[in-house]
Amino acid sequence: MTCTETQSLIKAFINDELNINEQEEFIQHIESCPNCREELEVYYAILTAMKQLDEDKNLSGDYSQELKEKIEHTRERIIHLRYNYYRKKGALFLIIVLLAVFLSLYHYFMPKEEENNVTESTFRLRKSFMEDRYDKPAQELDEYFKKQGGLD
Repeated sequence: MTCTETQSLIKAFINDELNINEQEEFIQHIESCPNCREELEVYYAILTAMKQLDEDKNLSGDYSQELKEKIEHTRERIIHLRYNYYRKKGALFLIIVLLAVFLSLYHYFMPKEEENNVTESTFRLRKSFMEDRYDKPAQELDEYFKKQGGLD
């Protein structure tokens, strides 16, 4: 994240309007860039003081300490959200693995149907396809084929 991008997000950070990824990049940049850190401290002091005046609250004595606490709280929130994200992914993966194992074991131990070997049957293969297919008698077909010089 560049200094310009970071400085454009200062107000959103103070008002807790950044998403988790933006917060993480913002804090990383603030920690590594003293100019942006100073800019954040100035804006935080001004905006917080204005908000306290609008709400008729007593002005804080140490805005820099409040900012440090806010940054630390944001860091902890990022870690917590990342932990929850990976914990949910891990739980989902574990559920899928357990389901696959359960279904595999169920299939393996499931009672099998008994095989019924056919020992006797009334089924017979047709010996002549042509006799059953045509209404003509077998002799007429034989004669026809002989005339054609074909099959016997």
